[in-house]
Amino acid sequence: MADLNPKIQPIIKEILQIRRELHKSPELAYKEHKTTRLIKNTLNGWGIEFYPFEHLETGGYCMVGDGKPFVAFRADIDGLPVTEDASHTIRSLNEGFMHACGHDYHTALALGLIKYLHNNSDRLNNTVVFLFQPAEEAAPGGAEQVIKESVWKKVRKIVGVHVAPDISVGKFVLVNGAVQASSTSLFIEINAPGGHTSKPHETVDTIAVSSQYIVQLQKYIRHKNDPQETVVLVFGSIQGGGTHNIIPQKVTLRGTLRTLNNNILENTLEYIREFSNRFSSLYEADIRVSFPTNCPATINDSILLKIFSEYMKKTGKGGDLILRTKSSLGADDFAFYSKEVPGLYILLGAAGRGSLHSGNLELNEKVLHYALEPLAEFLMALQ
Repeated sequence: MADLNPKIQPIIKEILQIRRELHKSPELAYKEHKTTRLIKNTLNGWGIEFYPFEHLETGGYCMVGDGKPFVAFRADIDGLPVTEDASHTIRSLNEGFMHACGHDYHTALALGLIKYLHNNSDRLNNTVVFLFQPAEEAAPGGAEQVIKESVWKKVRKIVGVHVAPDISVGKFVLVNGAVQASSTSLFIEINAPGGHTSKPHETVDTIAVSSQYIVQLQKYIRHKNDPQETVVLVFGSIQGGGTHNIIPQKVTLRGTLRTLNNNILENTLEYIREFSNRFSSLYEADIRVSFPTNCPATINDSILLKIFSEYMKKTGKGGDLILRTKSSLGADDFAFYSKEVPGLYILLGAAGRGSLHSGNLELNEKVLHYALEPLAEFLMALQ
């Protein structure tokens, strides 16, 4: 693990305090007003202009440098509806809400990167746009709105990070290809006349049809896709009927489809429509299919991945770099950025206690010490 540069300690000290303030005041997606004010006031105090987004009420961006190309860094700023473990030394003061996915770290790190670049602007040959994105945890998420912003049209590359409780502190993890899976929500409605349970032959048994639909759809999707591809379809909700002797007129199913390949994703959505039409005819039921939310997979750009790997080795930090082949089946709307421009999504080792999205998550603050200078210098060198 590389030694820490004592020159960055004043920045580290400041962003550690900011991280703790953020952790105490988590806000849910699209409601990050206090968080946005803290970011704006901090930047203004450093003499850096903060710009609100045109299409969002929270979040915003700033720019450091005046050269080309425009390189972006995304920091997500929202919290989660999770109750934090009362034993934590630094804990949420908003009961029932918590930064349980490390977005307080992402935001504080972005502010540290801004100050580092601002202090070294004489060495900066590009322009780095820092996107403080709201609502990563929502669906649809904030990224879908940020890519409509006029500033986004200038961006040519983007970098994002995520703290990881299962990785040793100080380590940087890259995944070649898909880092995070796609996540598409399914809403299926099965409609029929309904009837008495004593006469299922005179109607369509929507409960039985629904059970067959779930089983047969999963088989159909597996058959249509290359078995070497990851395609995961899971239903989380079945609702229909209210009593023992009435066949319901409607049954609704809700589920999630996840893949690691965006072409496979688009094909599979078409397979679901195709199957539903055929199944509807076979069972004489009206089946309506919709996909309320659809987040693509986050794919690391191979060239950016190579550039970062070589940068880490060149600067003597090759020992802190871990290359993985295994992807996560979680999702991140960073995917909307990396689908439009080359993107690099880096996992930062922050081993502490607990797991993401749980009340017992407690990360190691030293992740900020080890991530700040390497990421800042990489952003400065990116062309």
